[in-house]
Amino acid sequence: KTVIFMNMKDIAKELGISVATVSRAINNSDNINPETKKKVLEFVEKSGYTPNAIARNLSKMESRTIALLIPNISNPFFASLVEEICKAFSKTQFQIALYNTSEDLEQEKKAIKNILGERIAGVIAVLIKGTYDNNPFESLINHNIPVLLLDRDTTSFELPGVFLDNFNGAYKVVKRLLEKGHRKISILTGDLNSITSQERLRGYIKAHEDMEIPYSKEDIYEGDFLIDSGYSLGKEILKTPSTALFSSNNLMLLGFLKASREMKKDIDLACFEELDILDIFDIEVLACKIPLNIMGEKVFELFFTDKNKRKKIYIEPILKEGEK
Repeated sequence: KTVIFMNMKDIAKELGISVATVSRAINNSDNINPETKKKVLEFVEKSGYTPNAIARNLSKMESRTIALLIPNISNPFFASLVEEICKAFSKTQFQIALYNTSEDLEQEKKAIKNILGERIAGVIAVLIKGTYDNNPFESLINHNIPVLLLDRDTTSFELPGVFLDNFNGAYKVVKRLLEKGHRKISILTGDLNSITSQERLRGYIKAHEDMEIPYSKEDIYEGDFLIDSGYSLGKEILKTPSTALFSSNNLMLLGFLKASREMKKDIDLACFEELDILDIFDIEVLACKIPLNIMGEKVFELFFTDKNKRKKIYIEPILKEGEK
């Protein structure tokens, strides 16, 4: 798709209004009719308008900066993943600009809009949601800025990226719990609008089916991948006869541990990914080891792959050695 950079004069002509009116709308002035302002901003969003100076930078593509969108930098998993990506790109002249979107859709939109106004060579993004009404990266793609997805995929649009095999990781952990004799395993999922959550739940269900052990929908608790949901739902789980927990991520597991300590009740713990800090406290958790170094290397390789050959790459989690 050919990119045509527009200036305010072009927009004014298209909409049949003055250049001054366009300027007031773009610069968020109060001295403009709200309906006119909305009309201008909707056109700007649709057309991918970029100020002239920025457009020149984009067309030159001289940037050596890659924008990395992360949904929660306080999550040890994402912090470690960022480290591996930075390590991979440190072999080049490229540098990483980190955008923490805090699992908030508005923050994600703002970050993408800000990226378009910067001299960016490409984008690597861990998404907030699993479904979108429109591709939030369309304006970037229209400016020939490569976008790769990382860790979380979406059903709303197709983009290359590096993802975990969420189904097989969850399947391995839950199957091992069943092999250990557990017959009532509660699961803490993330938001089930997320493909990541859906696939980890599917792994939980499939493990039960393959072992010919029934599961109950009552043992499925939908969280949001954050500590508070692990804590509040943990209090509910600990009132049930469940003998084991499978947490879909490490933050919810931490929330569950807090509830467990308060209620003075312990059950066997399992998590999709390992959390090294728990070893310090001698807390046993059945978990997968995530090869973050491989994820970092693969997204690095994908970034420098010809755009027509970029694809989706899936990394399989490894059940920790020595798990009984």
